[in-house]
Amino acid sequence: MTDPSSKDTSTTAVCRLRHLSGRRRPVPMETEPITIGRHPDNTIRLKDDRCSRFHCVMEPNANGIWEIRDLGSRNGTKVNGQRIEQAELFQGDVIRIGSEEFVVEVATADDPIEAPVQTEMPRWTKEMLSVIQAAAGTEPASMTLTLMDASGRTTNALAGEGDGALATKLLLLVASSTHATDIHIEPRPNQHTVRIRVDGQMVWVTDLPSKVGKLVTNLVRTACNSSDTSKDAIIDGHFSVMFKQGQQSRGRVDYRVSLTPSVNGSKLVLRVLDLSNVPRSIDDIGMPTFMLDRVRRVCEQDSGLLLVCGPTGSGKTTTLYNAVREVDREVRNVVTIEDPVEYELEGVTQMPIDDAKGNTFHALLRSVLRQDPDVILVGEVRDPETARVAMQASMTGHLVFSTIHAKDTISSVFRLLDLGLEPYLVANSMQLVLAQRLVRVLCERCKRAHGVTPAESTKMGRFLGGATELYVSTGCPACLRTGFAGRRAIFELLDFNDQLRDVILDNPTIASMKKIIEQGVFATLEQSGWRMASEGLTTLGEIDRVAGSA
Repeated sequence: MTDPSSKDTSTTAVCRLRHLSGRRRPVPMETEPITIGRHPDNTIRLKDDRCSRFHCVMEPNANGIWEIRDLGSRNGTKVNGQRIEQAELFQGDVIRIGSEEFVVEVATADDPIEAPVQTEMPRWTKEMLSVIQAAAGTEPASMTLTLMDASGRTTNALAGEGDGALATKLLLLVASSTHATDIHIEPRPNQHTVRIRVDGQMVWVTDLPSKVGKLVTNLVRTACNSSDTSKDAIIDGHFSVMFKQGQQSRGRVDYRVSLTPSVNGSKLVLRVLDLSNVPRSIDDIGMPTFMLDRVRRVCEQDSGLLLVCGPTGSGKTTTLYNAVREVDREVRNVVTIEDPVEYELEGVTQMPIDDAKGNTFHALLRSVLRQDPDVILVGEVRDPETARVAMQASMTGHLVFSTIHAKDTISSVFRLLDLGLEPYLVANSMQLVLAQRLVRVLCERCKRAHGVTPAESTKMGRFLGGATELYVSTGCPACLRTGFAGRRAIFELLDFNDQLRDVILDNPTIASMKKIIEQGVFATLEQSGWRMASEGLTTLGEIDRVAGSA
Protein backbone atom coordinates (compact mmCIF):
# COMPACT_ATOMS: atom_id res chain seq x y z
CA MET A 1 0.00 0.00 0.00
CA THR A 2 0.96 3.62 -0.27
CA ASP A 3 3.34 4.86 2.41
CA PRO A 4 1.12 6.03 5.29
CA SER A 5 3.52 8.88 5.96
CA SER A 6 2.32 10.51 2.74
CA LYS A 7 -1.30 10.31 3.83
CA ASP A 8 -3.48 12.59 5.91
CA THR A 9 -3.88 10.83 9.28
CA SER A 10 -5.63 13.66 11.08
CA THR A 11 -8.09 12.35 13.65
CA THR A 12 -10.18 15.51 13.20
CA ALA A 13 -10.72 14.83 9.50
CA VAL A 14 -14.21 14.48 8.06
CA CYS A 15 -14.29 11.06 6.38
CA ARG A 16 -16.65 9.26 4.05
CA LEU A 17 -16.66 6.06 2.00
CA ARG A 18 -17.72 6.55 -1.63
CA HIS A 19 -18.56 3.87 -4.20
CA LEU A 20 -16.43 4.50 -7.30
CA SER A 21 -19.39 4.05 -9.67
CA GLY A 22 -21.15 7.05 -8.12
CA ARG A 23 -24.43 5.10 -8.05
CA ARG A 24 -24.46 4.66 -4.25
CA ARG A 25 -24.89 7.27 -1.60
CA PRO A 26 -21.57 8.04 0.21
CA VAL A 27 -21.41 6.61 3.74
CA PRO A 28 -20.08 8.94 6.46
CA MET A 29 -17.22 7.50 8.54
CA GLU A 30 -18.13 8.84 11.98
CA THR A 31 -17.92 6.72 15.13
CA GLU A 32 -19.98 3.61 14.36
CA PRO A 33 -18.38 0.60 12.60
CA ILE A 34 -19.20 0.06 8.92
CA THR A 35 -19.78 -3.55 7.89
CA ILE A 36 -19.91 -4.70 4.27
CA GLY A 37 -21.29 -7.95 2.88
CA ARG A 38 -24.24 -9.72 1.29
CA HIS A 39 -26.31 -10.09 4.48
CA PRO A 40 -29.11 -7.50 4.98
CA ASP A 41 -27.76 -6.60 8.44
CA ASN A 42 -24.62 -5.00 6.98
CA THR A 43 -24.20 -1.23 6.83
CA ILE A 44 -23.46 -1.61 3.11
CA ARG A 45 -25.18 -4.56 1.49
CA LEU A 46 -23.64 -5.83 -1.77
CA LYS A 47 -25.42 -8.10 -4.23
CA ASP A 48 -22.24 -9.73 -5.49
CA ASP A 49 -21.65 -13.50 -5.46
CA ARG A 50 -17.92 -12.92 -4.91
CA CYS A 51 -18.69 -11.11 -1.67
CA SER A 52 -19.17 -13.05 1.60
CA ARG A 53 -22.22 -12.62 3.83
CA PHE A 54 -20.14 -10.63 6.33
CA HIS A 55 -17.09 -9.67 4.30
CA CYS A 56 -15.22 -6.96 6.21
CA VAL A 57 -15.59 -4.24 8.82
CA MET A 58 -14.20 -0.70 9.10
CA GLU A 59 -13.96 1.16 12.40
CA PRO A 60 -11.76 3.74 14.15
CA ASN A 61 -8.96 2.41 16.37
CA ALA A 62 -7.88 3.78 19.75
CA ASN A 63 -5.98 6.60 18.03
CA GLY A 64 -9.01 7.66 15.99
CA ILE A 65 -7.57 6.31 12.72
CA TRP A 66 -9.91 4.13 10.70
CA GLU A 67 -8.93 0.51 10.09
CA ILE A 68 -10.33 -2.17 7.83
CA ARG A 69 -10.41 -5.82 8.89
CA ASP A 70 -11.28 -8.83 6.73
CA LEU A 71 -13.84 -11.14 8.38
CA GLY A 72 -12.53 -14.39 6.90
CA SER A 73 -14.10 -13.78 3.50
CA ARG A 74 -13.78 -16.33 0.68
CA ASN A 75 -12.22 -13.98 -1.88
CA GLY A 76 -10.44 -11.57 0.42
CA THR A 77 -10.40 -7.81 0.83
CA LYS A 78 -7.99 -5.65 -1.14
CA VAL A 79 -6.69 -2.15 -0.39
CA ASN A 80 -4.92 -0.44 -3.29
CA GLY A 81 -4.66 -3.79 -5.08
CA GLN A 82 -3.09 -5.70 -2.15
CA ARG A 83 -4.93 -8.37 -0.18
CA ILE A 84 -5.07 -7.53 3.53
CA GLU A 85 -6.16 -9.08 6.81
CA GLN A 86 -6.13 -5.75 8.67
CA ALA A 87 -4.85 -2.32 7.63
CA GLU A 88 -5.14 1.34 8.48
CA LEU A 89 -7.09 3.48 6.03
CA PHE A 90 -5.96 6.82 4.64
CA GLN A 91 -7.21 9.41 2.24
CA GLY A 92 -7.40 8.08 -1.33
CA ASP A 93 -7.22 4.38 -0.42
CA VAL A 94 -9.24 2.22 -2.83
CA ILE A 95 -10.97 -0.79 -1.27
CA ARG A 96 -12.02 -3.69 -3.51
CA ILE A 97 -14.63 -6.20 -2.35
CA GLY A 98 -15.64 -8.70 -5.02
CA SER A 99 -16.25 -6.57 -8.11
CA GLU A 100 -17.14 -3.45 -6.09
CA GLU A 101 -14.70 -0.62 -5.36
CA PHE A 102 -14.88 2.11 -2.72
CA VAL A 103 -12.60 5.08 -2.07
CA VAL A 104 -11.85 6.73 1.27
CA GLU A 105 -12.34 10.47 1.03
CA VAL A 106 -11.00 12.69 3.79
CA ALA A 107 -11.46 16.44 4.12
CA THR A 108 -9.92 18.52 6.88
CA ALA A 109 -11.13 21.89 8.03
CA ASP A 110 -8.28 23.45 6.01
CA ASP A 111 -9.51 21.90 2.75
CA PRO A 112 -11.29 24.69 0.82
CA ILE A 113 -13.34 22.23 -1.22
CA GLU A 114 -14.54 19.80 1.44
CA ALA A 115 -14.37 22.09 4.49
CA PRO A 116 -17.55 22.38 6.51
CA VAL A 117 -19.77 25.04 5.02
CA GLN A 118 -19.89 28.17 7.11
CA THR A 119 -23.36 29.21 5.85
CA GLU A 120 -26.81 27.87 6.60
CA MET A 121 -27.16 26.34 3.12
CA PRO A 122 -28.77 22.88 3.46
CA ARG A 123 -26.75 19.85 2.45
CA TRP A 124 -29.22 18.94 -0.34
CA THR A 125 -28.78 22.40 -1.87
CA LYS A 126 -24.98 22.07 -1.78
CA GLU A 127 -25.05 18.62 -3.33
CA MET A 128 -27.28 19.64 -6.23
CA LEU A 129 -25.34 22.85 -6.87
CA SER A 130 -22.08 20.90 -7.02
CA VAL A 131 -23.55 18.51 -9.61
CA ILE A 132 -24.77 21.38 -11.79
CA GLN A 133 -21.48 23.26 -11.62
CA ALA A 134 -19.35 20.16 -12.28
CA ALA A 135 -21.48 18.86 -15.16
CA ALA A 136 -22.37 22.10 -16.93
CA GLY A 137 -19.82 24.60 -15.65
CA THR A 138 -22.57 27.20 -15.22
CA GLU A 139 -23.89 29.04 -12.20
CA PRO A 140 -27.54 28.14 -11.50
CA ALA A 141 -28.15 31.74 -10.47
CA SER A 142 -27.74 32.77 -14.13
CA MET A 143 -30.59 30.48 -15.23
CA THR A 144 -34.26 31.48 -15.28
CA LEU A 145 -36.87 28.73 -15.37
CA THR A 146 -40.49 29.43 -16.31
CA LEU A 147 -43.03 26.68 -15.70
CA MET A 148 -46.01 26.05 -17.98
CA ASP A 149 -48.72 23.81 -16.55
CA ALA A 150 -50.58 21.02 -18.35
CA SER A 151 -52.92 23.49 -20.04
CA GLY A 152 -50.03 25.61 -21.34
CA ARG A 153 -50.50 28.51 -18.92
CA THR A 154 -47.35 30.21 -17.62
CA THR A 155 -47.02 30.15 -13.83
CA ASN A 156 -44.57 31.64 -11.34
CA ALA A 157 -44.31 28.41 -9.33
CA LEU A 158 -40.51 28.27 -9.74
CA ALA A 159 -39.98 31.95 -8.97
CA GLY A 160 -40.63 31.61 -5.24
CA GLU A 161 -37.93 31.52 -2.56
CA GLY A 162 -39.36 28.61 -0.59
CA ASP A 163 -37.71 25.20 -0.28
CA GLY A 164 -40.23 23.55 -2.63
CA ALA A 165 -39.59 25.96 -5.50
CA LEU A 166 -35.81 25.94 -4.92
CA ALA A 167 -35.57 22.14 -4.78
CA THR A 168 -37.72 21.72 -7.91
CA LYS A 169 -35.67 24.28 -9.84
CA LEU A 170 -32.39 22.65 -8.81
CA LEU A 171 -33.69 19.19 -9.73
CA LEU A 172 -34.64 20.37 -13.22
CA LEU A 173 -31.24 22.05 -13.63
CA VAL A 174 -29.46 18.88 -12.46
CA ALA A 175 -31.35 16.87 -15.08
CA SER A 176 -30.63 19.44 -17.79
CA SER A 177 -26.91 19.73 -17.03
CA THR A 178 -26.35 15.96 -16.85
CA HIS A 179 -28.64 15.09 -19.80
CA ALA A 180 -30.68 12.84 -17.53
CA THR A 181 -33.67 11.07 -19.04
CA ASP A 182 -35.57 10.52 -15.77
CA ILE A 183 -35.80 12.05 -12.29
CA HIS A 184 -36.86 9.76 -9.41
CA ILE A 185 -37.99 11.11 -6.04
CA GLU A 186 -38.41 8.11 -3.76
CA PRO A 187 -40.03 8.46 -0.32
CA ARG A 188 -38.19 6.81 2.60
CA PRO A 189 -39.19 6.70 6.28
CA ASN A 190 -37.26 9.90 7.15
CA GLN A 191 -36.36 11.48 3.82
CA HIS A 192 -36.92 11.54 0.05
CA THR A 193 -34.07 10.07 -2.03
CA VAL A 194 -33.37 11.76 -5.36
CA ARG A 195 -31.84 9.74 -8.17
CA ILE A 196 -31.52 10.43 -11.88
CA ARG A 197 -31.08 8.14 -14.84
CA VAL A 198 -28.01 9.17 -16.80
CA ASP A 199 -26.83 7.15 -19.79
CA GLY A 200 -29.24 4.40 -18.80
CA GLN A 201 -27.92 4.04 -15.22
CA MET A 202 -29.41 5.27 -11.95
CA VAL A 203 -27.21 7.78 -10.09
CA TRP A 204 -27.82 9.05 -6.57
CA VAL A 205 -27.94 12.86 -6.31
CA THR A 206 -29.09 13.81 -2.81
CA ASP A 207 -31.54 13.14 0.02
CA LEU A 208 -34.27 15.70 0.61
CA PRO A 209 -35.90 16.19 4.01
CA SER A 210 -39.37 14.65 3.90
CA LYS A 211 -40.97 18.08 4.19
CA VAL A 212 -39.08 19.36 1.13
CA GLY A 213 -39.79 16.18 -0.83
CA LYS A 214 -43.52 16.59 -0.23
CA LEU A 215 -43.36 20.25 -1.30
CA VAL A 216 -41.74 19.20 -4.59
CA THR A 217 -44.37 16.51 -5.13
CA ASN A 218 -47.21 18.95 -4.47
CA LEU A 219 -45.70 21.56 -6.81
CA VAL A 220 -45.49 18.99 -9.62
CA ARG A 221 -49.01 17.77 -8.84
CA THR A 222 -50.28 21.35 -9.24
CA ALA A 223 -48.32 21.79 -12.50
CA CYS A 224 -50.19 18.76 -13.87
CA ASN A 225 -53.51 20.46 -13.00
CA SER A 226 -54.41 17.53 -10.77
CA SER A 227 -57.11 18.13 -8.19
CA ASP A 228 -56.69 14.72 -6.54
CA THR A 229 -54.67 15.30 -3.36
CA SER A 230 -55.21 11.89 -1.73
CA LYS A 231 -52.14 9.89 -0.73
CA ASP A 232 -53.23 6.88 -2.79
CA ALA A 233 -53.80 8.80 -6.01
CA ILE A 234 -52.23 7.49 -9.21
CA ILE A 235 -51.53 10.49 -11.41
CA ASP A 236 -50.22 10.64 -14.96
CA GLY A 237 -49.65 14.15 -16.26
CA HIS A 238 -47.28 16.55 -17.94
CA PHE A 239 -45.88 20.07 -17.80
CA SER A 240 -43.19 22.10 -19.55
CA VAL A 241 -40.39 24.47 -18.57
CA MET A 242 -38.71 27.23 -20.57
CA PHE A 243 -34.98 27.60 -19.80
CA LYS A 244 -33.31 30.98 -20.18
CA GLN A 245 -29.72 31.98 -19.43
CA GLY A 246 -29.39 35.73 -19.09
CA GLN A 247 -31.24 37.10 -22.13
CA GLN A 248 -30.67 33.99 -24.24
CA SER A 249 -33.34 31.30 -24.52
CA ARG A 250 -32.10 27.74 -23.96
CA GLY A 251 -35.31 26.18 -25.25
CA ARG A 252 -38.28 24.30 -23.88
CA VAL A 253 -38.24 20.94 -22.12
CA ASP A 254 -41.34 18.78 -21.64
CA TYR A 255 -41.83 16.44 -18.67
CA ARG A 256 -44.09 13.40 -18.39
CA VAL A 257 -45.17 12.82 -14.80
CA SER A 258 -45.98 9.57 -13.02
CA LEU A 259 -47.07 9.71 -9.37
CA THR A 260 -47.70 6.34 -7.70
CA PRO A 261 -48.45 5.44 -4.05
CA SER A 262 -45.84 3.46 -2.10
CA VAL A 263 -45.41 2.36 1.52
CA ASN A 264 -43.78 5.64 2.61
CA GLY A 265 -45.73 8.03 0.39
CA SER A 266 -46.11 8.91 -3.28
CA LYS A 267 -43.18 8.11 -5.56
CA LEU A 268 -42.63 10.72 -8.26
CA VAL A 269 -40.94 9.99 -11.60
CA LEU A 270 -40.40 12.66 -14.24
CA ARG A 271 -39.51 11.57 -17.79
CA VAL A 272 -37.42 14.34 -19.37
CA LEU A 273 -38.26 15.01 -23.03
CA ASP A 274 -35.49 17.37 -24.10
CA LEU A 275 -35.41 17.61 -27.89
CA SER A 276 -32.08 19.45 -27.82
CA ASN A 277 -30.42 16.12 -26.95
CA VAL A 278 -32.19 14.14 -29.70
CA PRO A 279 -30.51 13.41 -33.06
CA ARG A 280 -32.24 15.44 -35.77
CA SER A 281 -30.95 13.51 -38.78
CA ILE A 282 -30.08 9.94 -39.66
CA ASP A 283 -26.51 11.20 -40.12
CA ASP A 284 -26.39 12.05 -36.39
CA ILE A 285 -27.07 8.58 -34.99
CA GLY A 286 -23.56 7.23 -35.65
CA MET A 287 -24.41 4.49 -38.12
CA PRO A 288 -21.52 3.14 -40.25
CA THR A 289 -21.52 4.47 -43.81
CA PHE A 290 -22.40 1.20 -45.55
CA MET A 291 -25.41 0.73 -43.25
CA LEU A 292 -26.46 4.35 -43.66
CA ASP A 293 -26.43 4.08 -47.45
CA ARG A 294 -28.55 0.92 -47.36
CA VAL A 295 -31.13 2.44 -45.00
CA ARG A 296 -31.35 5.54 -47.19
CA ARG A 297 -32.05 3.42 -50.27
CA VAL A 298 -34.94 1.69 -48.49
CA CYS A 299 -36.37 5.08 -47.44
CA GLU A 300 -36.46 6.11 -51.11
CA GLN A 301 -38.39 3.01 -52.22
CA ASP A 302 -42.14 2.87 -52.78
CA SER A 303 -42.59 -0.31 -50.76
CA GLY A 304 -40.74 -2.53 -48.34
CA LEU A 305 -40.25 -3.18 -44.63
CA LEU A 306 -37.57 -1.78 -42.31
CA LEU A 307 -37.66 -3.47 -38.92
CA VAL A 308 -35.62 -2.19 -35.95
CA CYS A 309 -35.12 -4.47 -32.94
CA GLY A 310 -33.76 -4.04 -29.45
CA PRO A 311 -34.89 -3.76 -25.83
CA THR A 312 -36.77 -0.83 -24.34
CA GLY A 313 -34.63 2.30 -24.26
CA SER A 314 -32.22 1.22 -27.00
CA GLY A 315 -33.06 4.12 -29.33
CA LYS A 316 -35.34 2.26 -31.78
CA THR A 317 -37.92 5.05 -32.03
CA THR A 318 -35.25 7.72 -32.53
CA THR A 319 -33.78 5.72 -35.43
CA LEU A 320 -37.19 5.30 -37.08
CA TYR A 321 -38.08 8.99 -36.60
CA ASN A 322 -34.89 9.91 -38.43
CA ALA A 323 -35.68 7.36 -41.15
CA VAL A 324 -39.04 9.13 -41.60
CA ARG A 325 -37.16 12.42 -41.98
CA GLU A 326 -35.39 10.87 -44.99
CA VAL A 327 -38.76 10.48 -46.73
CA ASP A 328 -39.92 13.33 -48.99
CA ARG A 329 -42.97 14.34 -46.96
CA GLU A 330 -44.00 16.97 -49.50
CA VAL A 331 -44.99 14.37 -52.08
CA ARG A 332 -45.72 11.33 -49.88
CA ASN A 333 -48.42 10.74 -47.27
CA VAL A 334 -46.67 9.65 -44.06
CA VAL A 335 -48.66 8.30 -41.09
CA THR A 336 -47.39 7.04 -37.72
CA ILE A 337 -49.14 4.90 -35.10
CA GLU A 338 -47.40 5.24 -31.73
CA ASP A 339 -47.74 4.44 -28.04
CA PRO A 340 -47.27 7.20 -27.07
CA VAL A 341 -46.32 9.92 -29.56
CA GLU A 342 -42.84 10.90 -28.30
CA TYR A 343 -42.55 14.20 -30.17
CA GLU A 344 -44.06 15.83 -33.24
CA LEU A 345 -42.71 15.34 -36.75
CA GLU A 346 -43.35 18.07 -39.29
CA GLY A 347 -45.47 17.02 -42.27
CA VAL A 348 -46.51 13.73 -40.64
CA THR A 349 -49.91 12.54 -39.39
CA GLN A 350 -49.28 11.00 -35.95
CA MET A 351 -51.86 8.83 -34.19
CA PRO A 352 -51.63 7.77 -30.52
CA ILE A 353 -52.73 4.35 -29.28
CA ASP A 354 -55.70 4.35 -26.89
CA ASP A 355 -56.60 0.82 -25.81
CA ALA A 356 -59.51 2.07 -23.68
CA LYS A 357 -61.23 3.36 -26.83
CA GLY A 358 -60.30 0.35 -28.92
CA ASN A 359 -57.62 2.24 -30.84
CA THR A 360 -55.03 -0.54 -30.77
CA PHE A 361 -52.09 -0.90 -33.16
CA HIS A 362 -54.07 -3.45 -35.16
CA ALA A 363 -57.28 -1.38 -35.35
CA LEU A 364 -55.53 1.87 -36.26
CA LEU A 365 -53.34 0.15 -38.84
CA ARG A 366 -56.39 -1.22 -40.67
CA SER A 367 -57.97 2.25 -40.54
CA VAL A 368 -54.82 3.96 -41.81
CA LEU A 369 -54.67 1.64 -44.83
CA ARG A 370 -57.96 3.18 -45.95
CA GLN A 371 -56.45 6.69 -45.82
CA ASP A 372 -54.20 6.42 -48.88
CA PRO A 373 -50.83 6.21 -47.05
CA ASP A 374 -47.47 5.96 -48.78
CA VAL A 375 -45.34 5.45 -45.66
CA ILE A 376 -46.54 3.92 -42.38
CA LEU A 377 -44.61 3.86 -39.10
CA VAL A 378 -46.03 1.27 -36.70
CA GLY A 379 -44.57 1.92 -33.25
CA GLU A 380 -44.26 -1.76 -32.33
CA VAL A 381 -45.17 -5.20 -33.63
CA ARG A 382 -46.78 -6.78 -30.57
CA ASP A 383 -49.24 -9.36 -31.90
CA PRO A 384 -49.82 -11.60 -34.93
CA GLU A 385 -52.58 -9.39 -36.37
CA THR A 386 -50.45 -6.22 -36.40
CA ALA A 387 -47.45 -8.10 -37.82
CA ARG A 388 -49.50 -9.75 -40.57
CA VAL A 389 -51.22 -6.52 -41.68
CA ALA A 390 -47.92 -4.58 -41.61
CA MET A 391 -46.18 -7.19 -43.76
CA GLN A 392 -49.04 -7.43 -46.20
CA ALA A 393 -49.01 -3.63 -46.50
CA SER A 394 -45.29 -3.66 -47.30
CA MET A 395 -45.98 -6.08 -50.16
CA THR A 396 -48.85 -4.06 -51.63
CA GLY A 397 -47.19 -0.73 -52.37
CA HIS A 398 -46.52 0.73 -48.92
CA LEU A 399 -43.23 1.50 -47.19
CA VAL A 400 -43.50 0.28 -43.59
CA PHE A 401 -41.24 1.06 -40.62
CA SER A 402 -41.67 -0.75 -37.31
CA THR A 403 -39.92 -2.09 -34.20
CA ILE A 404 -39.90 -5.44 -32.44
CA HIS A 405 -38.52 -6.65 -29.12
CA ALA A 406 -35.79 -9.14 -30.01
CA LYS A 407 -32.17 -9.68 -29.02
CA ASP A 408 -30.64 -9.33 -32.48
CA THR A 409 -31.44 -9.41 -36.19
CA ILE A 410 -31.61 -13.20 -36.49
CA SER A 411 -33.80 -13.44 -33.38
CA SER A 412 -36.22 -10.98 -35.00
CA VAL A 413 -36.94 -13.44 -37.80
CA PHE A 414 -37.68 -16.25 -35.34
CA ARG A 415 -39.78 -13.89 -33.22
CA LEU A 416 -42.03 -13.21 -36.23
CA LEU A 417 -42.27 -16.92 -37.00
CA ASP A 418 -43.14 -17.59 -33.34
CA LEU A 419 -46.03 -15.14 -33.68
CA GLY A 420 -47.49 -17.59 -36.17
CA LEU A 421 -46.68 -15.71 -39.36
CA GLU A 422 -46.30 -17.76 -42.50
CA PRO A 423 -42.65 -18.20 -43.61
CA TYR A 424 -43.48 -16.94 -47.12
CA LEU A 425 -44.83 -13.70 -45.64
CA VAL A 426 -41.72 -13.12 -43.52
CA ALA A 427 -39.34 -14.03 -46.35
CA ASN A 428 -40.97 -11.87 -49.02
CA SER A 429 -41.83 -8.76 -46.98
CA MET A 430 -38.55 -8.20 -45.13
CA GLN A 431 -35.81 -6.03 -46.63
CA LEU A 432 -33.74 -4.78 -43.69
CA VAL A 433 -33.58 -5.70 -40.03
CA LEU A 434 -31.54 -3.36 -37.86
CA ALA A 435 -30.55 -4.29 -34.29
CA GLN A 436 -29.16 -1.63 -31.99
CA ARG A 437 -28.02 -0.88 -28.45
CA LEU A 438 -26.91 2.28 -26.67
CA VAL A 439 -23.38 2.09 -25.25
CA ARG A 440 -21.97 4.50 -22.68
CA VAL A 441 -19.05 6.60 -23.93
CA LEU A 442 -15.99 7.12 -21.72
CA CYS A 443 -15.52 10.48 -20.04
CA GLU A 444 -12.65 12.18 -21.87
CA ARG A 445 -11.55 13.94 -18.68
CA CYS A 446 -10.82 10.84 -16.63
CA LYS A 447 -10.55 7.75 -18.85
CA ARG A 448 -7.36 5.73 -18.33
CA ALA A 449 -5.40 3.67 -20.87
CA HIS A 450 -3.93 0.21 -20.37
CA GLY A 451 -2.03 -2.12 -22.66
CA VAL A 452 -4.00 -4.72 -24.60
CA THR A 453 -3.72 -8.12 -22.90
CA PRO A 454 -3.31 -11.37 -24.88
CA ALA A 455 -6.81 -12.44 -23.83
CA GLU A 456 -8.31 -9.18 -25.09
CA SER A 457 -6.39 -9.45 -28.35
CA THR A 458 -7.63 -13.01 -28.90
CA LYS A 459 -11.19 -12.07 -28.06
CA MET A 460 -11.40 -9.03 -30.35
CA GLY A 461 -9.40 -10.43 -33.25
CA ARG A 462 -9.52 -8.24 -36.36
CA PHE A 463 -11.88 -5.81 -34.62
CA LEU A 464 -8.97 -4.64 -32.46
CA GLY A 465 -7.75 -2.84 -35.58
CA GLY A 466 -4.09 -2.80 -34.53
CA ALA A 467 -4.74 -0.83 -31.33
CA THR A 468 -2.12 -1.33 -28.61
CA GLU A 469 -4.15 0.32 -25.83
CA LEU A 470 -7.69 0.03 -24.52
CA TYR A 471 -9.35 2.28 -21.96
CA VAL A 472 -11.14 1.85 -18.64
CA SER A 473 -13.38 4.18 -16.68
CA THR A 474 -12.30 5.89 -13.46
CA GLY A 475 -14.73 8.69 -12.54
CA CYS A 476 -14.59 12.41 -11.83
CA PRO A 477 -17.04 15.13 -10.70
CA ALA A 478 -17.84 16.08 -14.31
CA CYS A 479 -19.23 12.60 -15.07
CA LEU A 480 -20.89 12.10 -11.65
CA ARG A 481 -18.09 9.64 -10.74
CA THR A 482 -19.46 7.11 -13.25
CA GLY A 483 -16.52 7.31 -15.68
CA PHE A 484 -18.88 7.78 -18.62
CA ALA A 485 -20.37 10.82 -20.37
CA GLY A 486 -23.03 10.28 -23.01
CA ARG A 487 -24.03 7.32 -25.15
CA ARG A 488 -23.62 6.15 -28.72
CA ALA A 489 -25.43 3.47 -30.67
CA ILE A 490 -23.93 0.25 -31.99
CA PHE A 491 -25.69 -1.51 -34.86
CA GLU A 492 -26.14 -4.87 -36.54
CA LEU A 493 -27.68 -4.88 -40.03
CA LEU A 494 -29.28 -7.89 -41.73
CA ASP A 495 -29.85 -7.24 -45.45
CA PHE A 496 -32.19 -9.79 -47.01
CA ASN A 497 -31.25 -11.50 -50.29
CA ASP A 498 -32.72 -14.41 -52.24
CA GLN A 499 -30.47 -16.99 -50.55
CA LEU A 500 -31.61 -15.87 -47.11
CA ARG A 501 -35.25 -15.90 -48.21
CA ASP A 502 -34.85 -19.49 -49.42
CA VAL A 503 -33.50 -20.51 -46.00
CA ILE A 504 -36.46 -18.87 -44.20
CA LEU A 505 -38.92 -20.69 -46.47
CA ASP A 506 -37.38 -24.08 -45.62
CA ASN A 507 -37.51 -24.64 -41.84
CA PRO A 508 -34.74 -22.16 -40.90
CA THR A 509 -32.20 -22.60 -38.10
CA ILE A 510 -29.80 -20.09 -36.60
CA ALA A 511 -26.86 -22.00 -38.06
CA SER A 512 -28.31 -22.08 -41.57
CA MET A 513 -29.04 -18.35 -41.47
CA LYS A 514 -25.56 -17.50 -40.15
CA LYS A 515 -23.97 -19.54 -42.94
CA ILE A 516 -25.61 -17.27 -45.54
CA ILE A 517 -25.19 -14.03 -43.59
CA GLU A 518 -21.45 -14.46 -43.00
CA GLN A 519 -20.82 -14.65 -46.73
CA GLY A 520 -21.44 -10.90 -46.91
CA VAL A 521 -20.41 -7.82 -44.92
CA PHE A 522 -21.86 -8.51 -41.48
CA ALA A 523 -20.80 -7.60 -37.95
CA THR A 524 -22.68 -8.57 -34.81
CA LEU A 525 -23.62 -6.04 -32.14
CA GLU A 526 -20.76 -7.30 -29.99
CA GLN A 527 -18.25 -6.97 -32.83
CA SER A 528 -19.46 -3.44 -33.57
CA GLY A 529 -18.89 -2.68 -29.90
CA TRP A 530 -15.36 -4.08 -30.01
CA ARG A 531 -14.58 -1.72 -32.86
CA MET A 532 -15.81 1.18 -30.73
CA ALA A 533 -13.68 0.01 -27.78
CA SER A 534 -10.59 -0.20 -30.02
CA GLU A 535 -11.14 3.47 -30.90
CA GLY A 536 -10.97 4.40 -27.20
CA LEU A 537 -14.63 5.41 -27.01
CA THR A 538 -15.83 2.83 -24.50
CA THR A 539 -14.69 -0.17 -22.44
CA LEU A 540 -14.82 -3.89 -23.14
CA GLY A 541 -16.77 -4.28 -19.91
CA GLU A 542 -19.45 -1.92 -21.20
CA ILE A 543 -19.74 -3.91 -24.44
CA ASP A 544 -20.05 -7.16 -22.47
CA ARG A 545 -22.79 -5.58 -20.34
CA VAL A 546 -24.82 -4.25 -23.26
CA ALA A 547 -24.21 -6.73 -26.07
CA GLY A 548 -22.22 -9.63 -24.67
CA SER A 549 -23.11 -13.13 -25.79
CA ALA A 550 -22.72 -14.47 -22.21
